Amino acid sequence: MFSIKPGPRNLPIDNPTLLSWNITDGDLNSKLNTLEYLNCVTNIINARGVYPQDLKDREIISTFHAEKIINDLLKNDYKISLFPDTTYRELNKAAQRSITAPDRIGEGKTWIYQRDTMNEREYNKGVHQYGPAEHFTHIISDKPSPKDKYVAYAINIPDYELAADVYNINVTSPSGQQETFKILINPEHLRQTLERKSLTAVQKSQCEIITPKKPGEAILHAFNATYQQIRENMSEFARCHYGYIQIPPVTTFRADGPETPEEEKGYWFHAYQPEDLCTIHNPMGDLQDFIALVKDAKKFGIDIIPDYTFNFMGIGGSSKNDLDYPSADIRAKISKDIEGGIPGYWQGQVLIPFIIDPVTKERKQIHPEDIHLTAKDFEASKDNISKDEWENLHALKEKRLNGMPKTTPKSDQVIMLQNQYVREMRKYGVRGLRYDAAKHSKHEQIERSITPPLKNYNERLHNTNLFNPKYHEKVVMNYMEYLVTCQLDEQQMSSLLYERDDLSAIDFSLLMKTIKAFSFGGDLQTLASKPGSTISSIPSERRILININHDFPNNGNLFNDFLFNHQQDEQLAMAYMAALPFSRPLVYWDGQVLKSTTEIKNDDGSTRVGGEAWLNKGCSTYQQLYNEFHALYIDKAGIWSAFEGVFATKNVLAFSRGDSVNINHSPHDGLVIINKGNEEVEGTWPNKLQPGKYKNMGSNSVNIIINNTRKFIPPGKVFTLRGGTLNINIPGRSALLLGKTGELPNYLYL
Repeated sequence: MFSIKPGPRNLPIDNPTLLSWNITDGDLNSKLNTLEYLNCVTNIINARGVYPQDLKDREIISTFHAEKIINDLLKNDYKISLFPDTTYRELNKAAQRSITAPDRIGEGKTWIYQRDTMNEREYNKGVHQYGPAEHFTHIISDKPSPKDKYVAYAINIPDYELAADVYNINVTSPSGQQETFKILINPEHLRQTLERKSLTAVQKSQCEIITPKKPGEAILHAFNATYQQIRENMSEFARCHYGYIQIPPVTTFRADGPETPEEEKGYWFHAYQPEDLCTIHNPMGDLQDFIALVKDAKKFGIDIIPDYTFNFMGIGGSSKNDLDYPSADIRAKISKDIEGGIPGYWQGQVLIPFIIDPVTKERKQIHPEDIHLTAKDFEASKDNISKDEWENLHALKEKRLNGMPKTTPKSDQVIMLQNQYVREMRKYGVRGLRYDAAKHSKHEQIERSITPPLKNYNERLHNTNLFNPKYHEKVVMNYMEYLVTCQLDEQQMSSLLYERDDLSAIDFSLLMKTIKAFSFGGDLQTLASKPGSTISSIPSERRILININHDFPNNGNLFNDFLFNHQQDEQLAMAYMAALPFSRPLVYWDGQVLKSTTEIKNDDGSTRVGGEAWLNKGCSTYQQLYNEFHALYIDKAGIWSAFEGVFATKNVLAFSRGDSVNINHSPHDGLVIINKGNEEVEGTWPNKLQPGKYKNMGSNSVNIIINNTRKFIPPGKVFTLRGGTLNINIPGRSALLLGKTGELPNYLYL
């Protein structure tokens, strides 16, 4: 449904008649060959990489036709190379919202509705007509609309096109001619299509799909940021080695309800009070913004992780006295907009187009203005958890949070909507979710709500289980917020992790241990990796590590124990977390869209934590270097800690990193030294380093004595080592992360 790069262009077709098929869309119902068709599709993408307003008025090539072009070219021994067009941005949302735009992009055969009456059709007055578009067919006269004053139209857009994006495609003919143009494609679906085609192994090998290398493995928590804010900074996030971005909940929610008290209006917590999973419309953006965000992120090798509130619904302001969702005022606004507002806007924000009725087993369409949840879909409890009950596991799981009603896993409607929500996320290219407030959920709810059933083992891409890693070439990143307050908590969490090998968890226990170690009088040696012991009950490859999250500063004094005592301690703790093997750090950024707390002050008015550290988009110089070290060493298992000497004290923690590290002091290629004290520390690290190029990925400059020569190494500096032991001077309140980035030229070994 999108296009090739504007012409006129001539493909390097040695035989231009060999690639042909029947095109029956719109006026193009004659048999056209590839060359003619490509040349007739012009000016769809303008010079700024933006689709023009009249996009839907044109006949344009679809992902299906793009796949056919590629298959036919490969059959005739052409070479194909595809790579994402990082300059292209879907900035023109008017294309989705104009009167010539489709009402929604949906699954399979979807009914869409447009304001229209028999009288208007008869006299052809005030009728919003769709322009020609690839997937639109005609009015379905024998399918009366279930809505008054609507006319049903048919649309059929395959699921795989939902995650398709603009790629540059380079074609080389057998004679060596080359041409590059733009095409809309879903590379994962293309791989599957070509596997099914009758191509030889050699022909298949001639199609190279170049996907961006993941810039890192750290996760950015883009809390309280719009989808557009995140898109605008995507290149910077890639430069700072983020491989994942956790974004605000992708639901319908509002900054406040009709009766929300003045002192609660516009606050961050409204994002965690969903009104609807079926449609996406909130202060952070709508479904179209979200789609564009996911596509933009993939161009940089970054995956989007939506925050997913799966167990609570919003209170809609203090006046809400029922359990109908969406709330009455939201439904009324949607109906009014559909009837007299922008044609097609709300239908275009429907994420879940259909569900299967649990009683009749019929396929039911979702309408944005309908009620999707009622009182039968919620737990009976009306009691709210109090501040002194946060260590009471029973109260956490049975009671409500701030008045928000709890959905029940015994409701088929709830489970269907939640499972379908996850499937739809998968279709748009989402590879994982962060499950909010899992600590408030019973085991049954977690199991049913976050594990969609798998139909069979041979399902194709657009139907496969989001949570089963065996179906994905890339890692699936799902993690939950499960606050461990007692031994039973830990047992329940361990049970979930054992049952679900795709699921990770935020390691609150290690956070508390780290806060204590970095506090005044605390002992950093409690964080050392020692033979026969572990620093956490969560397996290292399943740990998500944090030094702050959005709850801690934004709930008064409730979570003060989860805050570091000083900004520098918070920063040094992140250096430690980024240096651990297999785990992933989650870095916090407050985008300040809704009201929130951006710093915590001491009694004397000085900043305790927060400020610039929480507002710099996770892209400070030191964080960029920490993330670079993390990306370099995440998959290297070796870690060896010093147990004696100046680098093994209450204030200093040091350990080697790298595959070759073991307790026998074999040469290593990574070194971490953290000094939380105020005084500088100088000593010789007992474990030898491998020869090579090294980079200081720490927060401060250090002095290193190499061959009796003292070198001053600032952060980000690359220097060479020929091996041997190092004498190092570490300033107070600093972290050294020394990583090997390359080998020495051969002549340096002579």
